[in-house]
Amino acid sequence: MSKVRVLIVDDEPVIAETLSELLAGWGYETAVASDGVAGLAAVEEFRPSVVISDVYMPNLDGFALLREVRELHPDTAVILLTGQGTVEMALRAIQEEGAFHYFEKPLDFSKLQLVVERAMEYAEARRENVSLRRQLRDRGAFGELVGKSEPMLQIYALIEQVAPSSASVLITGESGTGKELAARSLHAGSARASKPFVAVNCAAIPPSLVESELFGHVKGAFTGATTSRVGRFAQADRGTIFLDEIGEMETGVQAKLLRLIQDGELFPVGEETAQKIDVRILAATNRNLEREVASGRFRADLYWRLNVIPIEMPSLRARPTDITRLAEHFLTRANERHRRQVTGLDPQTMAALRGYPWPGNIRELENVIERLVIVKGSGTLMPTDLPPAIRTPRDVTPSASPLPELPTNGTDLRAMLEAVEERMIGEALERTGGNKNRAAELLGLNRTTLVEKLRRKRGPTPPPT
Repeated sequence: MSKVRVLIVDDEPVIAETLSELLAGWGYETAVASDGVAGLAAVEEFRPSVVISDVYMPNLDGFALLREVRELHPDTAVILLTGQGTVEMALRAIQEEGAFHYFEKPLDFSKLQLVVERAMEYAEARRENVSLRRQLRDRGAFGELVGKSEPMLQIYALIEQVAPSSASVLITGESGTGKELAARSLHAGSARASKPFVAVNCAAIPPSLVESELFGHVKGAFTGATTSRVGRFAQADRGTIFLDEIGEMETGVQAKLLRLIQDGELFPVGEETAQKIDVRILAATNRNLEREVASGRFRADLYWRLNVIPIEMPSLRARPTDITRLAEHFLTRANERHRRQVTGLDPQTMAALRGYPWPGNIRELENVIERLVIVKGSGTLMPTDLPPAIRTPRDVTPSASPLPELPTNGTDLRAMLEAVEERMIGEALERTGGNKNRAAELLGLNRTTLVEKLRRKRGPTPPPT
């Protein structure tokens, strides 16, 4: 089996030769170039899987070399080095220029070895997946995401560009738009794909247990901690953690998360010794975190750490041409899951689906199709099989609701929003006869989110007397 090739580009011969000898000792085949122009020529001749380049060089600097390599050989991973680094330069290298990683000199050789291994895995995985991804995208699918509309093609392109890096990604969008599926696609397209993907719904964890759930705890850390527990971050080590509904996280936990991101160190509850950890963080929310920051409910420094690369998932209203493909996809899956034999959807049924505004987005569409398949069992789904609200849709888009005016003497916005939320939850429960699953669907929420909101409003359940 041939060795993996690594090209070192640096105008300081001592550094270049030292890295070459080091990498050769790790089992790689190496070549050296003295500047960016020579490096670009060496890329064409040597065809490396990984390029390690200095930033400041004569003739062609590291950023220019990176852009050329990404344009000509997108499967090649580029690692940048510099002795004059800043936070802004690191963000530029990864977020804007697409570097695989960024190091400041002097180098930590143990960390470099780990990063080169991952860069090599990324390059190999990318080569293997390019043709498969192209075939899937031509059929209107990308990972677990489905759709061929222009908004979704833009999302696919962004995910493909961002996935190989280790940068944090903040995924926003309305409830039910597929934020977790986007996160899974980011993980699948990264060099961490063979490592764990751990999804955490921050809103579903009781506040008193959040720290233990995320960071773990040692035996005796608090009353009831009879054994040690490995937290979700430790479970995701070397992989990816997905923090869904990050906007629900308490500010105290936000501070501990910020420290973990900054230092790469994990402190389980009750433990004073740090554990080194390497986790890529993907977060999602249907809240406007900039407003949450302005109101003081979310830390600004954490927001900027999470929002290195933003991805906004489009609502189903913004991609109506995908409704047909999604409905057929969900019908096939429901048939398989429930052993039904529904053959398809009548054209008028499909027209009704396309005419409905889908306030619950893709999740609502999936639930409707699954329910219809279970009840129908076989044959074709006709317009009469549809729920009345879909057969004769009314405009339920957010813009259709009249907005209250701001009183001249001002108002308590938080109290107003809480009152609206409480009224809507009460109306949904009343309309569904107290069925939390159906009420959550009407509100476009996860059931666990609705249950947690009810718990917070009603307070802890009193002990039995």
